[in-house]
Amino acid sequence: MTPRAASSTPPGPNPTKAFLTVEEAAAVLRIGRTAAYALTRQWRATGGAEGLPVVRVGRLLRVPVHQLELLAAGAIDHVDPTPEDRSVTEATSTPPAPEPSPRSATRRPLRTPDQAQATLFPEAS
Repeated sequence: MTPRAASSTPPGPNPTKAFLTVEEAAAVLRIGRTAAYALTRQWRATGGAEGLPVVRVGRLLRVPVHQLELLAAGAIDHVDPTPEDRSVTEATSTPPAPEPSPRSATRRPLRTPDQAQATLFPEAS
């Protein structure tokens, strides 16, 4: 009998393929993050009649891959953004804010109080 090497992954279905995050499902469907979360709210509000199917796991939302495949009418593969997708996203994103300019070292002299100015509360004598 030969010793068996310990497997780093448990036997059975691959748990990483069973559920996707909402962002991963959005990438598969090629929709934005905001639209995907709006569809998850729609799913929960309509009791599953419309929207992006999700399962709540504690405080997290996960999209079941098998329901996503039903929605897409076929098998899906996890899609990472391609370089073309990234360039379009970068081209349409807001440019970074310019570096703040250093403050000038010279300052205006402090104003000396005018002695002729009346006081708000005259001193009681």
